[in-house]
Amino acid sequence: MSGRPAAVILVVGLMVSCSRTPVARSSSVIDSTFARGDSLYKALNYDSARGVWITALVEARSSSDSFSQARLLTEIALANWRVGNLAEARLAQQEAIDLKRRLRLGDSSLSRSLNGLGLVAYDEGKLEESVQLFERAIAAARAAGDANGLGKAFGNLGLPQQQLGDLNRARANFRMLRETGRTLKDARLESNGLLNLASVDIWAGDPAPAIARLDSARQLYRTINYRTGEQEALAQLATAFELTGEYDRAFAMLDTSLSHARQLGRTDEEGDVLRLIAGLHGKVGDWRRAIRYYEQADSSMRTTGSVTDRGAVIRGAATAYLSLGNFPRAQSGAENALRAHLASGQILEQFDDLLLLGDLAARRGDASGAYDRLRKAAALAERLDTRGATLSLGLAEARAADRFGDATRGLRALRSLAPNVHESDLWAQWESSALAARAYTRQGALDSAAASGRRAVAAIERVRAGLGSEALRATLIAERVSVYGDLVLVLLRQGRVDEAFAVADAARSRSLLEHLSGARTGARTGQGLSELSAGEDLLRKIDVLVQRLRTTRPTIPPQRVAEADTAAAAVIAQLNAVRGEYEALMTRTARRDPRLASMLGMNVVRLDDLRAALAPDEALLEYLLVRDRLLIFVVRRDGFRVMDEALDPATLSQRVELLRDLWGSPDGDWHLGIPAARALDHTLLAPVRGSGLLKGVGHILVVPHGVLGQLPFAALQSSAGRFLIEDYALTSLPSAAALGALRQQPISTAARTGGQGLAPFPTELPASVGEVAAFKSMMPNAETRIGRRATESAVRAALGQERPVHVATHATLNVRNPMFSRIELARSSGRADGADDGRLEVHELLGLLVRSPLVFLSGCETGAGRAWSDDPVRGTADLTLAQAVLAAGADNVISTLWRIDDSGAASFAGRFYSHLRAESVRRALAAAQREMLRDARYGSPYYWAGYTLSGEGRFGRSAQKVAHPSVSTSSPSSSAR
Repeated sequence: MSGRPAAVILVVGLMVSCSRTPVARSSSVIDSTFARGDSLYKALNYDSARGVWITALVEARSSSDSFSQARLLTEIALANWRVGNLAEARLAQQEAIDLKRRLRLGDSSLSRSLNGLGLVAYDEGKLEESVQLFERAIAAARAAGDANGLGKAFGNLGLPQQQLGDLNRARANFRMLRETGRTLKDARLESNGLLNLASVDIWAGDPAPAIARLDSARQLYRTINYRTGEQEALAQLATAFELTGEYDRAFAMLDTSLSHARQLGRTDEEGDVLRLIAGLHGKVGDWRRAIRYYEQADSSMRTTGSVTDRGAVIRGAATAYLSLGNFPRAQSGAENALRAHLASGQILEQFDDLLLLGDLAARRGDASGAYDRLRKAAALAERLDTRGATLSLGLAEARAADRFGDATRGLRALRSLAPNVHESDLWAQWESSALAARAYTRQGALDSAAASGRRAVAAIERVRAGLGSEALRATLIAERVSVYGDLVLVLLRQGRVDEAFAVADAARSRSLLEHLSGARTGARTGQGLSELSAGEDLLRKIDVLVQRLRTTRPTIPPQRVAEADTAAAAVIAQLNAVRGEYEALMTRTARRDPRLASMLGMNVVRLDDLRAALAPDEALLEYLLVRDRLLIFVVRRDGFRVMDEALDPATLSQRVELLRDLWGSPDGDWHLGIPAARALDHTLLAPVRGSGLLKGVGHILVVPHGVLGQLPFAALQSSAGRFLIEDYALTSLPSAAALGALRQQPISTAARTGGQGLAPFPTELPASVGEVAAFKSMMPNAETRIGRRATESAVRAALGQERPVHVATHATLNVRNPMFSRIELARSSGRADGADDGRLEVHELLGLLVRSPLVFLSGCETGAGRAWSDDPVRGTADLTLAQAVLAAGADNVISTLWRIDDSGAASFAGRFYSHLRAESVRRALAAAQREMLRDARYGSPYYWAGYTLSGEGRFGRSAQKVAHPSVSTSSPSSSAR
């Protein structure tokens, strides 16, 4: 992909009412109907206007009124074009032109139809035909002395010229349009000219003048209340802000533009905006969501018959597939895009196609093919002669050189493009600096490599700071973690270990730090969308669909409805689609409290502070995957060390997946997983154990990376045959910096009494009653809620208190829409709103202020996340249920990595709470796991290894004089949760 936006909406909304010279008389009825349609059209009610005009056309044809037919067909065609009905627009406009010629109507009237037909041809991708039609429209307007029509025709002519790569002529014609508007004091023409001039600026890679022109255009549009123009201006502003790295503003502009396009019924513009949203999600590394948006855009464009931008959609999807490792689909898409653009003559798009094909060849190791594509792209760049093309080409050449290990060639390419990299070009800054750092490293110039690496990380951090959503920030960093990793390796070679550790820790999600800081200070505003009507509308649709699903399958719990069920399949498909739309909207529109944003600088980890937060018997292990290397940072109160191990990423992923497959199920022989557990221990723990850094350690805090976040560390087995949990208590953290945030306040003594245990499904999960009984026995004055009393509102209220909470229930991991992973609870009989619908979902948890010191989520996969791709680095960018609760303010969260057994969960909870009377939560959890693994019935890792603790791990340090719980671990039946 080039350094400029993947796609730019070209403004084609230039047609306005112009003078009509009647040469025949039409009936007063037809005239009044025409006027009513004209009024609707000017009010942007295009579909309604078309309907009114069609009614008038029927009357005109019945009365053989050819003049009225001609003008009505012209307007019907324009209305069809506005809403994306290109085939109907072409037929109507061609018929209008034939009638006007036969009736010998004036050139001004003919110019309007020729303009309209040219716009249709442009959207159909018939660029040469559209040029000819606009030139004929210019000649007709000039013959009629129609200054208004002449300005519009010149402005329209600039559109295909721009696509054909003739940017200078396009710019000149757009200027003529703007000047025509100024001369005639026509705000709409003037603002259209500004929009189109801005599009040239964006194609040329110059966002600053584009933003200024677009701001002026929006002001003019507002003075005349022209929402169509404002919708297009918002879309172009998004592409300009994308160039400057202001992705949050770009998303906001696109969301508003999409809403306007839908309200106006402009299906063609809807497709264009969806394409831009897809490209922007790709820029921040959210490739799977990008593909979904590209699919929606393609569907919309197929509906309208629009061809001009479909090639860009195909190429965008190909880029996404390449980033996800699907080379065949990427290659096929890139080739199809190039064929489409060669057929239409779109030079600008061909340039980007060639860059993508060159990148594909380089990744296959085909140097000849890669440089051949780049040579062809260079020829087009010379023809275009823009800063944006020069910048994109230079970066592509440097990427190819990096692929082939040619540091000299790469640095030469980077030096040639350096004058074209502006301060606002954050995208170009990080990539050019990252490539320079790798080239300098190959040459052994470590000081230069470190300086370039710091510039690259600084540029990425500036982009991250501008994103209002942690979900987007997490995907941004996951996509570019190698930039951080490369700098870490250089710093380690220089002996700058403290700085290397800080950079490694920065390459992680900061959701916990940002949410938790607000929760502790009372500054939280949450990430909810209650103020957004669009979000509320989508939630209402989701509720309706869920109820419909429950009605469709009333005898089966919602969490067990199979997606293959024929009766429910259609409803589930709709539900997934609407959830995805809401999740994407929430992701893009999430906002931080300004105070929290200002605190970001305080979250950089310092080794001295981290050591001070650790107890003498604690060790923190932070892992970082960097291509074929594994870095292990070992931090103790009295020491620090870094280990660099060779690693095959594919093998690592396979072993983690194998272990989860074998031990995440009660079926089969669990002993078959021992070789994988020992191999992973050899990679992840043996180097640390062998160094002696774990001597005297009883508690290990693990900061995993990527796919390691889904690994049951407790069940890793040493060469001596001991599981890791047999020797150490374990706690998981999202980053090293999080430890300081979690331990910044003393534990309240009031938190060690009371609390609430909830079991909403005692019939389906009979052993869950035993779990909450164990909880109540351990906590003085604790309350239990069973069955219909265990509602969502009850859980919300419990989480807001400084008391422990235990929830024994079903939980559902939503792989397609992770923000809708949920805890199943009882529904309130008196309320039917989303706040008490029995589904406490991740996106709702993020909006809560949780004060509980300990939350035990005893349900299936409450700590599990989805894998982004086969890449082991991108393992856990999405928040899980456990991460959401921790981020919302809880001190400790116990969760599960896989589906758990009902009776096994009850036995585990009973053992855990019996130990929690006198132990810290981490020690109590470890003791319960050790007891389970020695139990003949529950010795399989399936029953104990999936439990994980996230947080600071200190709750329950003091012994509490509570009677030992008497809990039955047997039940009439055993159900999976």
